[in-house]
Formats: sequence, structure tokens, C-alpha cells
Amino acid sequence: MAVKSSPILFGVLLVMFSFAFPASAHVPLMAGGNEFISSAMHISDPGKSWAVYGSLERDDVHYYSFDLEAGERIYLSLFKSADAKDSDFLPALALLGPGLKNGEKPARQLALPPQALDLKILTANGKSAASAVYEPFGPSSFKEIAEINISAPESARYYAAVYTNSNSSANGMKNTNGTLGHYGLAVGYREEFSFSERITTPLRLISVYLWEGQSLGLILIPYLVAEILALLLFLRVRRRTSFCLAGSMAGFLFLASSASVFTQMVYSLTRAPFGPEVYLTVAIAVFHAFLGVAAIRLARGEAGILQRVLLAVLGTLALLAGSGLIMGPILAVAASFLPSKSGSIFGKSIE
Repeated sequence: MAVKSSPILFGVLLVMFSFAFPASAHVPLMAGGNEFISSAMHISDPGKSWAVYGSLERDDVHYYSFDLEAGERIYLSLFKSADAKDSDFLPALALLGPGLKNGEKPARQLALPPQALDLKILTANGKSAASAVYEPFGPSSFKEIAEINISAPESARYYAAVYTNSNSSANGMKNTNGTLGHYGLAVGYREEFSFSERITTPLRLISVYLWEGQSLGLILIPYLVAEILALLLFLRVRRRTSFCLAGSMAGFLFLASSASVFTQMVYSLTRAPFGPEVYLTVAIAVFHAFLGVAAIRLARGEAGILQRVLLAVLGTLALLAGSGLIMGPILAVAASFLPSKSGSIFGKSIE
């Protein structure tokens, strides 16, 4: 099969350009085990942009710690889920550390140990949470609640505390999962992803979607459907080789990432208003779809050296672009080494 270089080159350039998209988002983390200041979740690089997701019960406090030099910027933003079940949930944010101006008395929930009583407390300024904000890179939606944006007055360890506001869930009602509500804490302002974070962020987003109130079935169904379609297509083609099977399954996983992005976009737009950010989400979904189509076409054609190299390149780029939930890129790279002549797969003759 002849391979036209211009479409493939165009696609590779698009995928490489798409690497800039994840770099504009927060690195997602999940909270847990940080109900006391002594067990605060430590943020090793508070200048880097992180987003920690958690849930609170009544009188709960979640603590986060980070070390800063005098004059370094402290940026914290508190938000909550846009789920209707969290409509009455209103968490609060406080910064604890030395030298803070307008030091306030600790809230009833902040039961500080004696060694921490000398810390000054700065309560975050509240924001209107009337409408949800659409985040195009996940995509997802949330409501902004409060923000702290100051310079560190001293070189020291600082603490952020997220706790239930006295006005939160006035009727004392809990969600079906036993919590009062779901919050998120954005830390830092420098938007960057490490190599490993680029690869694992799509898997971490599953936890974010669960945090939003979605079911695991809704999140994973595009990938399950994609693999079923890949197997059905494989059974209908004449050239049923391991090269074709692995490459096709990889391509359909890339298409599943595209479908997942569209699904999450529609889901988020039921909670947040439509804006120009939506077009960025569409562009990301198109990139995933292009990867899928290119991988499937290569897998169904002649398995020459050029085709194998291109499939390996697509798999590598897909891994960096967060497409196919890691398994897709692995299958694409593996396909470039698999047989393309008659053999046996699962005990059945293929050719």
C-alpha cells in the first residue's frame, strides 16, 4: 500500500502541536489522610499548578503544607463541584503561616496543636459561585468560591486549610455518598507537566470525573465500545494478522479518547455556560480522532518498514498526548514489531 507522506506529516505536526494543550491545565491530585495539620498533604512545588480534589464531612478540615522563600508568590483557589447535590455546600479556605497580615482567630473547626498556635491565619476572600466555570482541557466544570494571592512574608512552611463553612448545608443533609460536598483546591500558577504526568493525567482524570458525580460506567463506556468495534472489524478483514489486530485496537482506543472528550464536553455543558473555550475542547477531540484514523489505516495496510515506523511514531506521540489510556500507545508500538504474515492468534489460524 502506498503511503502518502503529506497527510501523515500533517498529522504528526498536529499531534506535536497538541502537546501544548495539557501544559495549560492543572496536574490533578486526590486528597486523603490529611485531616490533621500534623498529617498535612505536602505540595513539593507550590509554584507549579496543581488541583487537589477531595470531599468534606461536617467539621472536617483538610490541611496542605508547602515551603516557600520570602517574597515567593502564594496562589490558592478554592472551588467546588458543579453537581446540583453540592448546591448548598460552601467550604472555606484559610492560609496559616508566620508574618501574615490581618491575622484572624482560628475558626472553630481549626483545632490547632499548641506548637502551631503562633501561626497567623488569613481567611480567603470569597467569590460569587452563581454560575459554573467550564474547563476545556479535561474537560470539566466547577464553581469558584475563594482565592488567596499574596507574597510570602517570610521563608517558612505554610499551611492551607479547607473546612466546612458554618453556612454550608444548612439543613444538615448529606449526599448519597455520605459527604457534605466535593471541593477542589488549586495551588500554584506555573502551568507545566512532567513527562510522567503527561502520561498518567488521562488516568487521573477518571478520579476527577468520579469526583464530579459521574458513574464509572459512563466514564469507561467509550473505551469498551471501541474495543468491541475493533474486534468486529478485525473479524471482517481479509488480512487478519497480529500486526493488524494490535494496530486496530490501538486506533480504536485513540478514537475512544476522542469520544470521551466529546462526552465529557457535553456533560460539562449541562452545568456550565457555552463559551469560546469549547472550541479548544473540540480541537483536542479532533487530534485524538486523527490519531485513531491514522493508526487504523496503517494497521489495515501493508506492514512494510515505513508503515511499522509510522505506527511506532504514532504510538509514541499518542502516549505523550494522553490518548488511548496508555494501553492504546502500548498496542501501537507493539504492533510495529508483531508478525504480518500467516500465523496463529488465540489458537485460530490467521493470514
